[in-house]
Amino acid sequence: MPPFLFTCLASCLAALVVGALSWRRGSGLQDGIAVGAIAGFLGSLATMIPLQFCVLDPKNHMFFKLSILGQTISVNAVTLIALLLVAVVIWGFALAINILRRQWRARGAIWRADTAPGTFVGYDISPWIFLAPTVVGLAIFTYYPAAQNFFLGTQLARRGVTNTAFICLDNFANLITSSLQDAHYYIFSDGFLWHAENARYLAVFGNSIFFSVLIVLLANMLGIAIALLASQKIRAASIYRTLMIWPYAISGVVVGVVFAVLLGGGGSGFFNQALRLLGFPPIPFLSDPWWARVSVVMAAAWNKLGFNVLIYIAALQAVPIELIEAASIDGAGAWKRFLNVTIPMISPYIFFVVFLNLNYSFFDLYAVIDNLTEGGPVFSTTNLVVDVIRVGVESRDIGKAAAQSIVLFIVVIGLTYMQFRVMGRRVTYGAD
Repeated sequence: MPPFLFTCLASCLAALVVGALSWRRGSGLQDGIAVGAIAGFLGSLATMIPLQFCVLDPKNHMFFKLSILGQTISVNAVTLIALLLVAVVIWGFALAINILRRQWRARGAIWRADTAPGTFVGYDISPWIFLAPTVVGLAIFTYYPAAQNFFLGTQLARRGVTNTAFICLDNFANLITSSLQDAHYYIFSDGFLWHAENARYLAVFGNSIFFSVLIVLLANMLGIAIALLASQKIRAASIYRTLMIWPYAISGVVVGVVFAVLLGGGGSGFFNQALRLLGFPPIPFLSDPWWARVSVVMAAAWNKLGFNVLIYIAALQAVPIELIEAASIDGAGAWKRFLNVTIPMISPYIFFVVFLNLNYSFFDLYAVIDNLTEGGPVFSTTNLVVDVIRVGVESRDIGKAAAQSIVLFIVVIGLTYMQFRVMGRRVTYGAD
């Protein structure tokens, strides 16, 4: 497929999709088609020009087998990743264009309303002057390194070797194929619902989702429960509240070492010694894959528990006592008061804590895992961050590590967007 034809197809498809979405939202079909066409044109070029249109070259294709309802097909991994990447960039351009259009129309309305005979309407650039240091700093230390990281993900690069080679999207394709035509995915077929053979990265991805879900649930449920107990009016409350916050001040390295001593394998850990004294068999906390995952979840949740308790104590103290008393007068029990009054009132705090815990479970678990299980046994506790460091530092494959870091970034951005879409709508701000 020629590059010109690819750009035209991307523009037409983007025009149809964005136009249909605009029409459903009542924003105007013609405006949506125009925005989609411009976004498709710019997005496809902004994606394919840096990649030198390499995805259109058959020499750069890699495949994996996909079985759906008993039918097996070969899927081009490079083309699939390229289409997803182009779609994300086009969607970003469409959002940016819509934002600029709304701001331009709003500014034009203000100008027309404020214009009077004999007056001059100017554009105030003072906000940009004050924002310039921050924008320049972000451009140099955040956006430029992020762009470099993406270009590094398209290179065959080794740590300690100066020579590099452009390999298109092979580093990304290798994550789902492992090697040429190596992976096989089943959906509603031999794997019942979903199963993958020879795809280690999928298992690492599953570990990350497992850790994030359980850490967020455990740390928040325990945090709210302890905060409810700590909010009771008793003597020396400020002292033990301060003591409960201390785990948050401990670094991940110390947390990993402490739990390694408590859960040590071979029955030598403190917990297993206690179980043996009570007549129970020891538990393979660090040698069994399932128990190793549970051990990481317990250590990470304990590390975040102090911070969660601190935030939830502040949240509970901000709940108006009048609402609790009114619900009690209406006959609501303690549990109903908690669900119907307390939870809605502290929902902004829950939203904030879940957001921070989610980012912690993806980005900050390396120290805990490295000192507790070292990613084992058999990669059972290796998450996306640990795998990035293992590939980039230990295996010296910087190009593949850069590709993995980009995937991790996209996953976290997607989960954050879903959180804001799902939880953000259920957050109640204010007593009314």
